[in-house]
Amino acid sequence: MKKTIWIICLTAACILLGLVAYLTLAGKNPNTEQKYSFYYINSEETKLKEETYKPEEETAEVMLRDFSERLNNRETRDDGISLFPEGVKISSYSIKDGVLRLEFSDAYSKMSRTRELLVRNGVVKLFIQVPGIDYVEIYVGKKPLTDTKGEEVGVMNSDTFVEFSGSDSDVYSYDTFTLYFTNKNGDRLVEEQRSVRYRRNLPKATVALEQLARGPLEKGHYPTIPENSEVLSLTRANGICYVDYNSVFQDYALNIDEQIPIYSVVNTLIAATGADKVEISIEGNKEVTFGKNMQLYKFYEWNKNLIK
Repeated sequence: MKKTIWIICLTAACILLGLVAYLTLAGKNPNTEQKYSFYYINSEETKLKEETYKPEEETAEVMLRDFSERLNNRETRDDGISLFPEGVKISSYSIKDGVLRLEFSDAYSKMSRTRELLVRNGVVKLFIQVPGIDYVEIYVGKKPLTDTKGEEVGVMNSDTFVEFSGSDSDVYSYDTFTLYFTNKNGDRLVEEQRSVRYRRNLPKATVALEQLARGPLEKGHYPTIPENSEVLSLTRANGICYVDYNSVFQDYALNIDEQIPIYSVVNTLIAATGADKVEISIEGNKEVTFGKNMQLYKFYEWNKNLIK
């Protein structure tokens, strides 16, 4: 009898140990509590920060609702700011075959390139923790998110974003640029200060023109050049900046005073680089007249009279 009891106990112990081992290998160790994180941005707007997050229930429904509400409410921290800037909100979401589709308000497309990358990274890292979510896909309104080349970003997971092993100061610079947009009437320039985190190997002039093409972020400011304008080349020599745009710059010029787009580029470049003059060409051609009277074969200097 004693031998039989001993065999039964031994068998039960083996079964229990086997079950624990199986659950551990499957990532479901009953003695290990699942850890979650919530993300926000540091005060310098240069990187993500995380804090421990404990959901009320570990279900997709509860976590999706909680994450969305926290983000849309723009929760801040003493040592950082909310992931979403003013106006950016998740308007709806849906799940299909493990892919979470997030639809954002139109304000998403107004973010600077640097801020958008931080937001995108934080959003993916946040929602990929939700049970049943393998990938995240971002839409702005009903249109899929596109990159600077106009190509769809597509689905993303935590492996999409490269983490740098060196310090941020080794890879990135952080500067404040003065950009020149226009007023509502389209006849004066207005200044807008914008702090940007960018790769250290990018020239300031390139960063400034990229931000100019993205358009203004402040109320009462309006764009000066078509969003799809592309800088084909940008050089500086002897105090002169030479910038060559694609034909979009001229062919799809905005309905504003013809001086405004030219001096928007000129003043922005001079403010960013300290150059004395700027020459603009269209796909390598300098013999171009922008609008009716703005001849591009001349050097343009700083124009303070147009600044409101």
